[in-house]
Amino acid sequence: MRVFALRAHKSPITYILPLSEDYILTSDQSGVIIKWNLPTKRPALTWTAHTDSVLTMLKWHLYIITHSRDSTIKIWLEDKLQYEFPVNALNFSNVVLFQDRYLITPATTDSNNIDIYRLNDGPISITREVANFSPYDLVHNLKFDDIQGRKDFGIIMKMFIIDNVLYIGFESGDIIGLNITLPQPSITQSVTSTSIINKDVKLRLQYHNSSHVPNPIISLAAMNSTLVSGSTGKKVITHSDPIKVCKLNESGIQSIVPHGEHLIVGFWNGIIESENEIIQRSLPHLDAEEMKTTVKLSYMCMLPKPESRDVQKYSTLIRRKKYRDLLLVGYEDGTVVGYTVN
Repeated sequence: MRVFALRAHKSPITYILPLSEDYILTSDQSGVIIKWNLPTKRPALTWTAHTDSVLTMLKWHLYIITHSRDSTIKIWLEDKLQYEFPVNALNFSNVVLFQDRYLITPATTDSNNIDIYRLNDGPISITREVANFSPYDLVHNLKFDDIQGRKDFGIIMKMFIIDNVLYIGFESGDIIGLNITLPQPSITQSVTSTSIINKDVKLRLQYHNSSHVPNPIISLAAMNSTLVSGSTGKKVITHSDPIKVCKLNESGIQSIVPHGEHLIVGFWNGIIESENEIIQRSLPHLDAEEMKTTVKLSYMCMLPKPESRDVQKYSTLIRRKKYRDLLLVGYEDGTVVGYTVN
């Protein structure tokens, strides 16, 4: 059931970041970010963070990290810029934060590879720990049979972290899992000094799957610590052993949101499917009912229900005595809609 709609963006929604049960951040293709007060359904803060589409927003301590098509990553305290640095920005690819210390991005010199930066605070600075690492070369050198004849995986489309494994979805439809090891620095002492020697971050191939080939990967999620993936095709794959393939009626799997023991799937065309229902948000026309056009979906995430001490406050927000989780959906018309989910 639709609970509310937030309307202030003038461009398509690109990201939704829940901060608490009362506040979320939303971004759009023009670079604008809005901090919303959910109880009042009004913007608490609005600012132009970038000159192009915002691809990622991440929480890091007290800060918000934003990543944009304008080829910058910026670190904010509310709307006050604290730090920025240049980075490769692709049409689809996000950036991810590992153990709250390492930022993983598409490589500056090659869109098929990755860079890893260590984030330092007090004052904020970055150190590049891994430069232009090629997942394809790693797989190729191990001579996997299922990549014979292919010279690369294409550009990085999506990244997702589960525990110590970085999963990367590529334009080719391949998915790679890299186990990340952070060696402890060694300490050497002499009579006059003590030195700390930082060792390199190590990446080891843990997983490779080509089930989506040739469809580019556009969505990655985790169901009980197991990777779930979607592509421009019609398959959702759960990467268990053995894998489970679910064939759907629609193509273009824009978002996958786990909820309980089930998945909620949002498609490019605006249709949302869950176990119990199908949601379609239409733009009404003056013509007949059959002339309605579905609004395209651009982002989807869950706002988890709060702890029991906040139930009454949450129930006020959704105007219901019996509360449920909220599914937050961003659309190409700039609207963010909240739906209750059983």
